[in-house]
Amino acid sequence: MSAIVLDPSLPEGHRRLMAAQPELLPPTPERPAWGGRTLGDVLTALPQSALWSFLPLVVGLVHRGRLVLLAGLLLQAAMLVILIRYGFTAFFLAGLSVQAAAFLVLLALAGESPVAGYGRRHRGRYVTAAMLEPMDAALLERTVAATATVLRSRLDRDGLLDDIANRVVLPRQEWEIAETLTELTRLRREQAGARSGRLTERISAMLQSQDEALEVATRALARRISSLEEYARRTEEAEEVYAEWRTLQDLADDGDAYRELLSRTVRDDLAAGEVGELTERAKHLEASLHESVEQARLAGLTLIPREG
Repeated sequence: MSAIVLDPSLPEGHRRLMAAQPELLPPTPERPAWGGRTLGDVLTALPQSALWSFLPLVVGLVHRGRLVLLAGLLLQAAMLVILIRYGFTAFFLAGLSVQAAAFLVLLALAGESPVAGYGRRHRGRYVTAAMLEPMDAALLERTVAATATVLRSRLDRDGLLDDIANRVVLPRQEWEIAETLTELTRLRREQAGARSGRLTERISAMLQSQDEALEVATRALARRISSLEEYARRTEEAEEVYAEWRTLQDLADDGDAYRELLSRTVRDDLAAGEVGELTERAKHLEASLHESVEQARLAGLTLIPREG
């Protein structure tokens, strides 16, 4: 799946769908003819609409959805009532009416997915790796991976890094990086186009100067991404300590049960000593946890731009 970064100010529902299915985002901003509907959609809708008209219960059984099954059952009952009460001609005409309505509904549901529609509506407010030059795409992949590491961590979910406001800071950082990578890709492609034409001495000198500027900008952005990756690495290290600390805490909480078990076979002081080791380990690990979390927190704070 191609990495994708979305403008944090997009509606949350749109962001969630676009992030889940980036492969459905449209390659061009132009809306396709007939809303993306093809001859294949028409040929698929025809037999399905015929089933809805005369055998709707079969459609309900195939789809297995509760609402679809209920609709198929009710429609099938209605068609049988028409057949029995008004005869075959009325039954056939009613079936044709249902088929026409079902065909229009199925055709309306075909075509572009909602994700593609959001992509056209929010063009310029999302960036995927496929939209970038390979060098810039690699930097985007690193950015997305580092951000996901922090936001999916147990440390962040449990609020140990809450003073950094990761849910706000990191998406904004990610989007700023993506915007810069988009501009770098645009300039690289512009340069490639210029190099494909006639190169005079002045044009070559200008292109060399621009190329140096691109290198400086790329290195600066790479350093920013490295800082983000350092934060992710610190978070991973602290999370390992956190997981171990939680396990020891759980074991220490069962100390009374272990003490009672051991006291049946050995002296009470030995039992207390055995169980007490868990508590001591937990204390040492807790101190290590605080240090690891603090290191991750400090790494995260460097990502927040200073005001003033």
